[in-house]
Amino acid sequence: MATLAVASFTWVSITQVRDDQVIAREGQITDRFNAAVENVGSDSLDVRLGGIYALQRIMQDSERDQPTVINVLSAYVRAHANRPKSTQVAPPSDVAAALNVLAFRDRAHDGTARVDLRSAYLHGARLFNATLDDDDEAQILLHGGNLEGAYLDYVDLTRAVMPGANLNRVYMRGTKLEYASMSAVMLRGASMRDTVLKGADLRYADLTNAYLRGADLTDADLRNANLTGADLTGAILTGANLENARR
Repeated sequence: MATLAVASFTWVSITQVRDDQVIAREGQITDRFNAAVENVGSDSLDVRLGGIYALQRIMQDSERDQPTVINVLSAYVRAHANRPKSTQVAPPSDVAAALNVLAFRDRAHDGTARVDLRSAYLHGARLFNATLDDDDEAQILLHGGNLEGAYLDYVDLTRAVMPGANLNRVYMRGTKLEYASMSAVMLRGASMRDTVLKGADLRYADLTNAYLRGADLTDADLRNANLTGADLTGAILTGANLENARR
């Protein structure tokens, strides 16, 4: 009986210590999150950058907090990626940092969160600036995301994976989408002049009234795509699969 009592006491003590450690860790994560969000709202660029990368670290350390971080960074990009008053070749460094944190996350921990960059001005953004293999999951930024009305002119989205994404009325002039996975993507009214879509998977894509003048659709898969009202003047369709596509 004495042995059982000692064993029971030891087990209870170990459990209590473990629970206390979990509570302490959660408290630390909460404190870190609050501090990072406060820094993200700072007037200082350096402090904002520190806050963005602190959120990235929190996302890596706490899987359950990743959806919240995604929502915070998406809101940050929407609020700060505005059309500039003067000529600008790329988004500001803090916006670029937030985009890269979103791009190189582990999407397995997203839960129900989705990247939401509606109406963000991302002209010239470099979302995939690392050397990536065909199967590299870091390419996934827009999977099921919402970028309706966003400005993505001259962005390099080669091999991007974004099935089902909302890109309605998006601006993508000269954007590179070679071999991108875009099945069932929504591109209604999208402005895509001179966009490179070579080998892209556009099965069941909705391209109603899309502006595709001069676009390169060489070897693109457009089976069952909706091209009603799409402007394909000067577009290159060599080898494109248009089986059951609607025009």
